[in-house]
This record gives sequence, structure tokens and C-alpha cells, in this order.
Amino acid sequence: MILTDDDIRGAIESGQIEITPFDDKQIQPASIDLRVGGQGITTTSKAVINVEDKGFFELRPGDFGIVLTLEKMRFDDSHTARIGLRSKYARKGIIATTGPQVDPGFNGRLKIGITNLSPHIASFPYQDDLITLEIHQLTKPCAKPYNGPYQNDDALSPEDITVVTEGDNIGFSRMLESLQSISRNVGELTKRVDQFTSQNEVIRQQNSHILWAVGMGAAFIGLLVIFK
Repeated sequence: MILTDDDIRGAIESGQIEITPFDDKQIQPASIDLRVGGQGITTTSKAVINVEDKGFFELRPGDFGIVLTLEKMRFDDSHTARIGLRSKYARKGIIATTGPQVDPGFNGRLKIGITNLSPHIASFPYQDDLITLEIHQLTKPCAKPYNGPYQNDDALSPEDITVVTEGDNIGFSRMLESLQSISRNVGELTKRVDQFTSQNEVIRQQNSHILWAVGMGAAFIGLLVIFK
């Protein structure tokens, strides 16, 4: 069963779900939005960014990054949630590469992987709505609640940093930069060829005028010789 806005409030009030910090304004008709948190890292930055101090987190074209959610959450063994990127970012060419759901029993902050597929720098202000959770209640509690490697995570781990700074995702950003550089070089070369062609045309016209003048002069001299 998908929880409605009142169902979500009820699950939080009863302690079945904990979300900290909680703001009722984040609750939508059948979901709850989570915001950009205090830590992030990108393939370009190669270092953890203090998003709270800087005020925003940004991705260059082709960049991959990981950013924490502001909210820390705890789900009991009878609730799960589906994760989706806010449409305002999806329309800008951003894709989220995080897991598809929050498992029952999860406790911690979510680490959201995002990639910028647009040709423009994408900015993510601190505490801006980033993802939405569609919360489901199971027909019965699960037999084995989540207890995986991301349990109780509250910050980016050394493994997260290594994945971003040394992973294959770096190649895509550099590839775009290379293509942009090639495009600029081709444009400059085309401009120079056009200038060269234009200069040659001017020289050709000047030579044509000179030949015409020489021809007319020779004809005039010929006439003078004939009628002398």
C-alpha cells in the first residue's frame, strides 16, 4: 500500500518511520521530498565538498557525483520506499543513479549518485528538494530487515570518495571537454579557411583588374602605332 500524506504523518507520529530533521512542508500528496545535505563529491572536485558552508553543490557537464540527503531516516520492518529524482532536475538532463528503494529496517542518510548529461553546469543549492520517496507499507513485517554496508551511514565513506575520484565515470567528463575543445578548434580552423578564401578572392579580383588595365593600355598603344 502506498502511503498518502496523512498516512506518512501517522507513521512518523507513531515512530514507525523517523525522519530528522522533519518539516511537514516536505510531505506531498503521496510522497515526501528529501533535500540536498551537507556533503558531496564530484569527479571534478576530487575532494569532499562542504555543501552547507559553500551554499551549493554543482556538477559540470559529464560529471558524476554523490551527495548526502539532509534528512536522516529510520524505517521499521514493515515500511519501504521507492526513490525518484525530482522532475525539476530530470528536465535539466540530470539522472539519479542511486538504488531503487529504501529497504525495511534501513537507518541513516541516503547517498544519492547523480550524473549531469546536459551541456550546462548544474547547481544544487543546500537544502533544495532533490529526491522524492514514495513510501509503501508491507502486508506484514519482513523476516530479515536491512543490515547492509550502508546501515547507520551519516557521512561519505572513504569507499565513496574512491569510487568518485578514481572510477571510470571520470572519462565521460573528460570526453565531453575533449569534444568541446575539438569543436572550438574546428570552428577556428573554419574561420581561418573562410578568411583565406576571402583574401584569395580579393587578390583574384585585383589581378583581373590589373590584367584588364594592361590589356586596355596595350590596345591603346597599338592604335597609336597604327594611326601614327
